[in-house]
Amino acid sequence: MISETEYIILKLLSEENKYLSIKEISTKTNIDEYKILRALGFLKEKKLIELKEERIKRYILTNLGEEYIKKGLPEKRLLEYIKERKEVGLEELKKIFKSDELNFALGYLRKNGGVKIENGKVIYIKDVEIKQEVLNKIKDGKYNEDEIKEFINRKNIVDIKEEVMYYAKISEDGLKFLSSYNPEDYIKEYNREVIEKRLYKNKKFKPYDIHIKVPPEEIGKKNKYLLFLDNIREELISMGFEEMEDYNMIISHFWDLDSLFVPQDHPAGDISLMDAYYIKGIEVLPDFPEDLLERVKNTHIKYFRIFDDKAAYKPMLISHITAISARTLLKAKKPGKYFLIEKVFRYDTIDAKHFIEFNQLEGIILDEDITFVDLLGILKDLIVNVVKAKNVKFYPAFFPFTEPSVEIYAEHKELGWIEVGGAGVFREELLKPFNINYPVLAWGIGIDRLAMISLNIKDIRELHTRDLNLKDI
Repeated sequence: MISETEYIILKLLSEENKYLSIKEISTKTNIDEYKILRALGFLKEKKLIELKEERIKRYILTNLGEEYIKKGLPEKRLLEYIKERKEVGLEELKKIFKSDELNFALGYLRKNGGVKIENGKVIYIKDVEIKQEVLNKIKDGKYNEDEIKEFINRKNIVDIKEEVMYYAKISEDGLKFLSSYNPEDYIKEYNREVIEKRLYKNKKFKPYDIHIKVPPEEIGKKNKYLLFLDNIREELISMGFEEMEDYNMIISHFWDLDSLFVPQDHPAGDISLMDAYYIKGIEVLPDFPEDLLERVKNTHIKYFRIFDDKAAYKPMLISHITAISARTLLKAKKPGKYFLIEKVFRYDTIDAKHFIEFNQLEGIILDEDITFVDLLGILKDLIVNVVKAKNVKFYPAFFPFTEPSVEIYAEHKELGWIEVGGAGVFREELLKPFNINYPVLAWGIGIDRLAMISLNIKDIRELHTRDLNLKDI
């Protein structure tokens, strides 16, 4: 038994009665080449065809070869340059041409009598044949072996690709099979018509081999919001950022606030105590080095005159990813660029712009010569060019852990300007306990609000639904 595709191919081969290539079979039957190759494999197993292969070498241009088509071979460009000026100093040519191109071009032109070198100068003598047109022939696959020899030996202009060509011809068994086979005698689909008209009484059911491996079917699709997060990750990695490690959903008060130079009696600390979720049944979470605790404690006492060790050990749900930036400072390298997209939790009233859990995009950059202006440029590029916000603007702000600081606003197509995050330069008082004495740029962005802009949705709660009909990114 053969498939419909196999039958079409076998019938063509019987009519032609000679070896045909896969390309010829595809052209005559209007069937894709990969389907032809698969069908030929089955026909060969059934001994209905003879299959032979032929290995051929094919020459193709490299990227450099393509570049020489556009701007000319080195010897062509050098000859034109010298001919226009009659004579040129070697030192001048070294500034214009790459050393390997100049060496080859000079050798070629001197060998063929086009130029000569005297007293450190290259002097034009006459035009010589330069095989520039051969590059176009190679590109079009219309070259001959004699023309291509010269370019095979030149570095990085031509690549050799070996291809396997398959040719098929019907066998004697194939001819016998075809003479007695009629595809109309078989039922191909088991449908309602077959049952109602009882077609199975006069026809045979086409058998199927259930053991044949078939390509897996790709079903389903990724949620648009998750796809948006992946796109942001890929963009930051392409910009040279490295993803932060050591994220924990449950974290100590020390990492979430104390290490970030937030005083324990500061209004920000009070707000955190009201907005944050604390863990019942666990009194102590020692997830930080004791020596770092001492240095941070000394800094707090110096500037704020207060520090409660018990509060530092208190476990809580992480309320901002800047806590992981602080952890990263322990082992970050200079220069270094780090980012993280993870969930944070804050007690809040749920509405179109607020939710009790959300993803936050955190980033830090460590280097000697970076400035606050660099930070604003990176954020604008990310929000406008990647997220596709209409515009972005910055307002002066206060955060306990950065100075100077800004709030970031992005323009939503329908909601107008919405606040998406904060940014600034980490304070020296924060960095000193980590033994860092150079600038660290930092930002924390509500990535969910950026997703609202990119996906053009008006309610943040839509990001957490099962609706797959969100606008394509």
